[in-house]
Amino acid sequence: MNPLILAVFFGLAAPAPAHDFELRDTGEFMPLGQHVEFYDRFGWRSYQADFEFDLEGLGLARSSRLSVRIVKKDGSRWDYSCKASRGLSASVSKLFDGRLSVVAECRIEPKRFAKAVDLHPEDIGTPALVFQAFVEDGKAVPGAQRGIILPRAAQSSATELTPYLASSDDANSLAVVFQSASLQ
Repeated sequence: MNPLILAVFFGLAAPAPAHDFELRDTGEFMPLGQHVEFYDRFGWRSYQADFEFDLEGLGLARSSRLSVRIVKKDGSRWDYSCKASRGLSASVSKLFDGRLSVVAECRIEPKRFAKAVDLHPEDIGTPALVFQAFVEDGKAVPGAQRGIILPRAAQSSATELTPYLASSDDANSLAVVFQSASLQ
């Protein structure tokens, strides 16, 4: 018998359909040429990003989710996640070669990010997780813009984050750049 019919018959919730696109990216952090690199300064060792999304026109469906896990050198970890229904936005563009570029941005709560860098929440500003994916032939692959941006804010101008603040509030000014293990 069909599982959906059984679920309805027994009053069970039907299993949620999988997302159209699911992407996992793992790796380390790419050096940006600064004397003291962000990931090293704050004791970060590796990351894992999961991007599960559906497209509705040139935007994300409300069920889309972007998550990151940062593993620190001391063995602890920091996790953060946001959904399109709450805090996740994206710019979806069709490229000349027929692929779609999906640049997702997830604003991180200062209090939660403060835990990742062992600073006071008032010194953080509002960082954002940025993740780009390309969609081609029904599959998603990581794009070049993947990491964390630290927008310039009055409260973060005189802290340990000062060397990493973005010169502009866009995805090209990443303070932390993810370096995929699969692309090394």
